[in-house]
Amino acid sequence: MNRWRVLLVAAVLLMLLVAHLLRDTPGYMVRNPDGSLSGDITHYVYWTRLVTQGGIQVAYSGTWPETYAVYAPVALLPLQAVGLAYERFQDPSFDADRAQASLWLREGIKFVAVVWHLLTAAAIYLLVRAVGTERLAAVAASVYVLNPAALYDVAHWAQPDGAHSLFSVAAVGLLDLGQVVAPWAALAAAAMAKPQAWFLVPLVTVATLRAQGLSGVVRGAIAGAAVTLVISLPFVLTGHLKDLLSLPFTVSSVMPVVSADAHNLWWVVLHLRGQDPIFIQDASRVVGPLSYRTIGAGLVAAMMLLTCWLYWTRRASLAEAAALGILSWFCFTTQAHENHLFFALPLLSLAWPQRRSLLVPFGMLSVTLLLNMVLHDQLVLEAVGLGLDEPFVSQLRMVNAALNLTLMAVWSLAAALRRPEQRTSYSEGQWPPTRAPLHTPARAPSSSRSATA
Repeated sequence: MNRWRVLLVAAVLLMLLVAHLLRDTPGYMVRNPDGSLSGDITHYVYWTRLVTQGGIQVAYSGTWPETYAVYAPVALLPLQAVGLAYERFQDPSFDADRAQASLWLREGIKFVAVVWHLLTAAAIYLLVRAVGTERLAAVAASVYVLNPAALYDVAHWAQPDGAHSLFSVAAVGLLDLGQVVAPWAALAAAAMAKPQAWFLVPLVTVATLRAQGLSGVVRGAIAGAAVTLVISLPFVLTGHLKDLLSLPFTVSSVMPVVSADAHNLWWVVLHLRGQDPIFIQDASRVVGPLSYRTIGAGLVAAMMLLTCWLYWTRRASLAEAAALGILSWFCFTTQAHENHLFFALPLLSLAWPQRRSLLVPFGMLSVTLLLNMVLHDQLVLEAVGLGLDEPFVSQLRMVNAALNLTLMAVWSLAAALRRPEQRTSYSEGQWPPTRAPLHTPARAPSSSRSATA
């Protein structure tokens, strides 16, 4: 084993040690008026019990939060596996109260989040190695797998953000290698894991059109549709398809607020106006007939066009354009949560080996994402003698939001002012090849350039 693989193995072992030390932490919790605690893992236990006892097809048949899960099927399937193991080895009756008190079950749920994270790091390693060097691949994967913000999200909060991250990284990386069917299949799996992945569809479509032509888009769409159908089969066969189709509406209606504690544009605007964005409906009018939701959607669409243009004109690689798009989505969309910026980190891990200056946004986003989570984690703040509403904490949140907005603006401007490069994907010969591409494009790329919860 060479030294770079030793580095990666050491990084993974260190990550597993950290995850082991955090296995018993409660994750994100809030203190209720009666003094009791409830939080994300409380919901995950409900949903694990739900899909274990009734199957994945009943996940969206009840009422949120106990009998209606607001996670898409791909994120729930591993929880069903954990639930089946819990039912077999711990409690055959799967009693609701005992399940909430079960440390075994909570550790199993955290284990799922950690595995998703490990698989994403493995994908980063394989994809970077396919076009770069062993050194770059090992360093990129190691830096990602040990990222403090990512570990806080998966090992402490037990968030399954690694699910859509894994498939999105696979989609972007494999498309850059000249494939088309596998990337679209991965993108469909990402979209069936968390809604944020839908942001990548326009960019992936444009990139496929450029490298593979219209026939490539058609083949990719068919592959994506096939994967979506396979994932949806339990719902189709049991007559629960209508329940599955209700998921997007329910997700958007659970917390229809301007910002669910995300440090973005709306956090800054509303706090400067003396309002808390988590108590303001995003359907509220701002200017004339325009609501926060409408304005946010318009800004997101504008940034989506910008990232597609950056990719089309060879100013940004596909992975960089995707990461910048996710940051801009986070900064402008309504209803975003603290951890929704997570999605940008694995995409940047795929992008920075090609452009080392991207380590700057990677580092900054690692800090701002971590702060966004920590500064709203009530139990962690109390452990260091701080409260949720203390002025110092509020000031840090504003600074953090300003950093996200500044980074997005500076990064976008810097990318727009770059001189176009001759090639921005491996299928067009971007990096000095150390391996043959996995697939030869269906047609030669044209001389002009193509191009995102």
